[in-house]
Amino acid sequence: MSHSARLFRAASAITAALLIPIGVCAQDTSKRTTLTVEEAKEIAAGNPKASYELYGTFISFDALTLLPPEVAEVLVKIERPLSFNALTELSPETAAILAQHPAAAKSGASAAKTGAPDLRLNGIKVLSDRAAEALSAHQGKLLLHSLEKLDSLALAQKFGREPGELRLGLKELTPAIAAELAKNRGEETARSHSGGGRRDGAASILRLDHLESLTSEAAEALAAHEGVLVLNGLTTLQPEVAAFLAKRVGNRKNGSKGTLVLNGLARISPESAAALAAFPGELVLKALTELSSETAAALAKHPGRLHLTGLARLSEAARTVLSSHRNLLLPRGLPVEGGIP
Repeated sequence: MSHSARLFRAASAITAALLIPIGVCAQDTSKRTTLTVEEAKEIAAGNPKASYELYGTFISFDALTLLPPEVAEVLVKIERPLSFNALTELSPETAAILAQHPAAAKSGASAAKTGAPDLRLNGIKVLSDRAAEALSAHQGKLLLHSLEKLDSLALAQKFGREPGELRLGLKELTPAIAAELAKNRGEETARSHSGGGRRDGAASILRLDHLESLTSEAAEALAAHEGVLVLNGLTTLQPEVAAFLAKRVGNRKNGSKGTLVLNGLARISPESAAALAAFPGELVLKALTELSSETAAALAKHPGRLHLTGLARLSEAARTVLSSHRNLLLPRGLPVEGGIP
């Protein structure tokens, strides 16, 4: 190819690039840090580039740090799941508009039960009372994984009705809110949707990984939850709180006993261990690195599946008493002090 031909081809390519409509470039919404009303209209009228997950597709606005009401009013007309995970604040006006976003249609009867989120707001840590009340009117599934405080009974009731896994970043939990969240029954979890199923058959997974403390009253309310309860933020556990958690009713729908996950507990007293041992379901304590013989003896009475896979060492006395547990998981090659592994 001659030098002049190469120059002509390069010039043609540049000209073609300049002639591409601005709207085509604008359709990758995940890179947009700001949006005007006109740009939002252009996106809504076009075919935005979709992001993918297990449940299907959604439109990502995850670089957008501000969402004025007038822009939100345009975007909620997009009848696809929307994600605004970069937002850290939400005005009551914008919340009320987002609540109008229609629940996305799922394909197939089983897909409608998976709890695929229609609206993601996982960067929001604090909601005003008015914003929380506004969001409670949203008809689809709402994600607020980082939400640190929840006072709105109406929003808690919405979460209690939603399908699939429920995860919140709450740092405190009142008994009234706990009672509403405990009503969550889910439908079909991500794991069961992918074909793997769950050993305990649970549909609902309630994750409150950032709770650092739990009152007896809140624990009593949570005991009504059926399925998997994850409280990995707890680093201490009082015997009376453990006793209420052990009263969890399991899963009435299929008769399974449920699962209790406490992977923040690096230590546990014999008294708390004895209280937890009354829980008939699956008990997961993977943060424990060592056990006294007294604590081991208490846990050995637990009737369900017991996970102690974080243990770094075990005394011969503790190993002896744990040997009576019929469904115990220990790490491979666990050293035994004063004995042979």
